[in-house]
Amino acid sequence: MRYTFKDLVDLVHVTKRSEFTKIYEYIHKTDNQPEDVILNKVSHHFDVPTRDIMSHKRFAEVVLARQVYMVTIKVCSTKTLAQVARIVEKDHATVCHAMKTLRVDYEFNPVRRNKIRQYISSLDQVKQELLLDFFNERNPNILASYAANSERVAAPSELEA
Repeated sequence: MRYTFKDLVDLVHVTKRSEFTKIYEYIHKTDNQPEDVILNKVSHHFDVPTRDIMSHKRFAEVVLARQVYMVTIKVCSTKTLAQVARIVEKDHATVCHAMKTLRVDYEFNPVRRNKIRQYISSLDQVKQELLLDFFNERNPNILASYAANSERVAAPSELEA
């Protein structure tokens, strides 16, 4: 069974949690990327300007990009809901709602599922595993068809044959 950071931190006494977090980050080398790097990846992938993701706009494509951004930060780092909320200038309930909504959308909306899978396939291996675990994906090869693989691209001469 794979334990998440939250599962493990709940086992540690409250007074020792900050020490545990430092040890966890050191052992797992969770070099938390700056939020700007993740923001730029989300912005580029979903074709939404970064200023719109950080704004209060409520267009569907902006909301999806903002939710993916919040979930990526929360799942792939050791930040709390409140810390993630401060980054996007929202409250922790908004981050919690985004996590629930995105998980439901992933499960029941095939169009959004494909967009999210394409985004996940562009991340590094550790983040892919963490996000797939968040979305309850049990098949480790689920992203194989989404990865940009140079062997899959057909040459123009192959298309004519």
